[in-house]
Amino acid sequence: MAEFYRCKYLTGRRLVAFLAIADCIIPPDEDSPGGGTMATAGVVDWALERIAASLRSQLLLFILVVEFMGILFGGKPFSKNSESARKRQLSWMESGPIGLFRMGFFGLKSYTCMGYYTREDIWKTIDYEGPMLTDLEFVDPAIRAICQGRMEVVG
Repeated sequence: MAEFYRCKYLTGRRLVAFLAIADCIIPPDEDSPGGGTMATAGVVDWALERIAASLRSQLLLFILVVEFMGILFGGKPFSKNSESARKRQLSWMESGPIGLFRMGFFGLKSYTCMGYYTREDIWKTIDYEGPMLTDLEFVDPAIRAICQGRMEVVG
C-alpha cells in the first residue's frame, strides 16, 4: 500500500480513546479484528469531515468525555481500564439517566458501526457478498480505497 489516509480529527488522545471505545462496541473475535482498528478509524474520520462542524465538535468532545470519565468507572482513563470497567461505563452511558450521554453514545456507536461494516474485509465475516450495484462512482475515491483496504490509515 503506497497511499495513506492521515486522520484529521481522530488523532492523539482522541484516536486512542476511539480505538478502545470501538473495540468495546464491536469486540474482536476469531473471525474479526473488532471495531478498534485504524481502518475503522479512517472511515469514521473521513465521514467526520462531511458533517456540520458543530456536530463534529460535539462528537469529538464526547470521545474525550468518555476517555476521562473512565476514571470514575475503573480508576484510569477509558483506554487504560479493564474490559469489564469499559463495558460497565459504556452500558451506563447507553442506558443511564443522562440524556446527553445516551445521545452521545448512540452517535458514537452509529459512527463506529458505519466505519466497521463499510469495510470490505469485514463483509466475509458476516457472510455479506457486497452491494448489488458495484459500478458506482464515488465523489471521493479515498473512501472507496479505505473501505477496500487499498489505502493505509495513519493517525
